[in-house]
Parts: sequence; C-alpha cells; structure tokens
Amino acid sequence: MNMENLTALIKPHSTIDKDDIHVSKEIVDRTVWDKLAIENPTHAVISAKDEESEAEKSVEQIADIMGHLNENDVLLDLGAGYGRVAKHLLPKKKLGGYVGVDSSYEMLSLFKRRYDQSSDEQKTPVFFLNADIHTLPLKDNSIDVVIVCAVFLHNHKSVVANAMAEIRRVVKPGGRVLVYSSFPRFATFMGLQGQVYQALLNLLGRPFKNGPVRYYSRREVNRLFQDFAEVELKPVGFTILPKTLIFLPGFLEVIYRVGLANPLNKILEIITPAFVKPYFAVHYDVVAKL
Repeated sequence: MNMENLTALIKPHSTIDKDDIHVSKEIVDRTVWDKLAIENPTHAVISAKDEESEAEKSVEQIADIMGHLNENDVLLDLGAGYGRVAKHLLPKKKLGGYVGVDSSYEMLSLFKRRYDQSSDEQKTPVFFLNADIHTLPLKDNSIDVVIVCAVFLHNHKSVVANAMAEIRRVVKPGGRVLVYSSFPRFATFMGLQGQVYQALLNLLGRPFKNGPVRYYSRREVNRLFQDFAEVELKPVGFTILPKTLIFLPGFLEVIYRVGLANPLNKILEIITPAFVKPYFAVHYDVVAKL
C-alpha cells in the first residue's frame, strides 16, 4: 500500500495537512498533550532515559506484536507518541501501512523527523494523524491491526470507553487489537492509592484531569471488549508493595521506592510460587479479535 492509499482511509474533509502531518479539524489548536510534549517531548507519553533502556523495554512487546502481523496489514498505532513502537518494529517487519495517531502534534513531529531519516523504517509507508484517540477521522472497517501501548491508563475511563468504540468501528471484521501496559490492576496497593487520588480529583472538580493513572478490574476490561469475538487478558508484572507512594514528598518517595519497594518486590517475586504470581500482577495486557 502506498501513501495515496493510506490517505484514502481518512474520512473526506476531516483533516488539514500541516507539514505532512494530517491534523483532525476537531483538534486544531486544542491539545493538552502538546503542552507536556513541549516541556519534555520524550516523557510526555513514555519515559525512556536512553537508547539502551528504551530498547530493553520494547523487546518483548515488539516480539509479541510481530507475532500478530501479516505483511500486507495496515496497523493503527493509537497514541503513537514519538514513534517508539515504529522505531523498533518497522526495521524488522515491512507492513502494508502504518497509521500513527496522537493528540500531540509536537510528538508526531518528532516521530516524522526520525522516520524521514530512517531508510529501514521507510520500507513501510507511515501516515501521521494528529487526532484524539476517541474521535478518529478514519473510515469504518479500514484497519487490520490496532496497537495501544501505555496510553489508556492516563485518560479518564469515559475517554477510554469512547476510544474503544472508535476502535471497534475502524477495525475490519477479523481484525486484531493489542493493548499493552494500559490497564493497571485495581486490586493492588497502587490501585487503591490511585482510587483515593481519583476521589480527591473528583472532589476538586477535576475528574477528567489528564495524566493520573486509572486502575481497572478484570470485569471493567472485559466489558470494554464485550463486542469482540475473542478476548485474552494476560496478567503482567509483579508487585506486592506499591512501587511508589504518591502522597510522599519527592525525596522521601525516592528513598521509599529505591531503598524499600524495589528491592523487596524483587525478593518477593523470586520466592512467590508461580501459580500465585498472577494475583499480584501489575496490569493486564489484552489480545482481542473482532
């Protein structure tokens, strides 16, 4: 598939072209994520301290994604950010097309700048789309595979529900949806802490604040995928002590996290029987087929 064919996936008259990034008319001059990206572009969506740590975090995820892809698939990266997935995926797997969607124009500019300089990535045509994840200017049944990596957890649950409705709309029958690191488990100490924080935001009249992590029960995740023919929830990670205490002052939080939580969780993970570990998973990953 060439770039002209990718452009044909967009609803007519729904975007404007801005330096080869197609901007949804609904989002022009309106995105909180651009403010975060301008302040610190790499950390607005994912914290990657250096090339080595970024690649290490991506190895298992990229391998899993590749196992669900065919060469002619058009892949939608929902919340693509600066193109972390594409950076590691496209040099290894040529696709029919790659649609990178993000609500931050600044992040997509970083993505496009790197893509334009990477001949390995350019084997797959990439369409850059600046749009909200819950109002996609894409045609119905136009996408083969959707990936969502560490995006849903920072959005209000109503936004996630609307985004899932959009995913169902744009994915072809038989298409696949892969969600990673986006559904932190409610039934953890971090989850309980997060619920307290969300309740505080509600009291302060800021329930839709972007950024705070939202936590999910297994039932909530299943409900989001209730219209899919096949759904697999995968418990991922391990933690007993909360990895951070969000109400501690900065220096005390670092002491707690580095000196207590991290080392103790590593020890507890080693000694905990394998059949018990899923009950202490950090989050659910999801593989679904429409």
